[in-house]
Amino acid sequence: MYKTIASGIIHKKLQQVIFDVTFRCNSRCRTCFNWKNTDSVKKDELSLAEIERISKSMPKFLWFLASGGEPFLRDDLPEICEIFYRNNNVRHFSIPTNSLLPEVIKNNLEKILQKCPKASVNLVLSLDGIGKKHDEARGVKGNFEKFLKTFSLVRPLRENHKNLSVKVHTVITNKNYRDLDEIISYVKKLGPDIHTFDFVRGDVRNKEVTLPPAQELKRIVEKIKSVYREYAGFKGMGIHSGLAQKFSKSVMLYYNDLFLKMLGSRKQAIPCYAGEMNAVIDPYGNVGFCELRGTFGNLRKSDYDFSKIWNSSAAKKQRAEIKAGKCSCYHPCYQFINIMFNPLELAAASRYLF
Repeated sequence: MYKTIASGIIHKKLQQVIFDVTFRCNSRCRTCFNWKNTDSVKKDELSLAEIERISKSMPKFLWFLASGGEPFLRDDLPEICEIFYRNNNVRHFSIPTNSLLPEVIKNNLEKILQKCPKASVNLVLSLDGIGKKHDEARGVKGNFEKFLKTFSLVRPLRENHKNLSVKVHTVITNKNYRDLDEIISYVKKLGPDIHTFDFVRGDVRNKEVTLPPAQELKRIVEKIKSVYREYAGFKGMGIHSGLAQKFSKSVMLYYNDLFLKMLGSRKQAIPCYAGEMNAVIDPYGNVGFCELRGTFGNLRKSDYDFSKIWNSSAAKKQRAEIKAGKCSCYHPCYQFINIMFNPLELAAASRYLF
């Protein structure tokens, strides 16, 4: 991990791929910023054979985030993970889920763990409220009970799979920030490896859902940081060193220091490396740098050659726009990369190491 980060600081190159494996979704979350895609699903998702060709055209990279849609609606999700594990040496998988398919999630998670034994696998279970409040946030009656069932099925897998982390993730909005103490307390009793948080972002489905009141944000950020300090994070995973665990937590804590600065500015608070170190691939082969920006090429139209799109004139144009600071956001998937591979920001984050 440290060798990769040191190399990335000197030579910016692809480190993270967010692959929307499907836009099919069995939730109707009011906080979803991808709802236009999930509400207009096409039938021609990339096949496993196509994904194999794409993967073989890509370089090695560290992080793979399966997204969507609901990733576990793809029956071949374990095979997709295995392809990138084998061809691209991926060693960190993160898979969010709405928990609506408990047995499917448990069974396919086991397959992923078996197929990718040297990789850390981070399963992320969404929880935005307790009981009916979670159901309302997710737009599905009974979602909270499915969350509990899924958690009860996947948590015991930690006993035989030290490369598994079971995480609970909460999106904070104006609708649930008053319930934050209750949510934190409830999750702590469940005993996940870590409880993480995100602030609502993008063009969400329900326009009544916004950020919490501005005067509450600093207090909420400090509460989030106190929760991160309480959890051991990925300490239970047998494949990471103690320093790596502390390092990941320090970046999470420092990101929250930067959040208010990012929110209050229309400019990039720190340089963004999305155009060099991040790729987003959708279910139909469209490629972009960021979920909040447009795509600039299609893999099917480029003979499944990732390098053709990555080095295209359209990619170079968008890359230059990002580098010039013509966009800004507080999306943690990108900001964590921006902190980790920037020497100045990494040094600032290091104060949380010990």
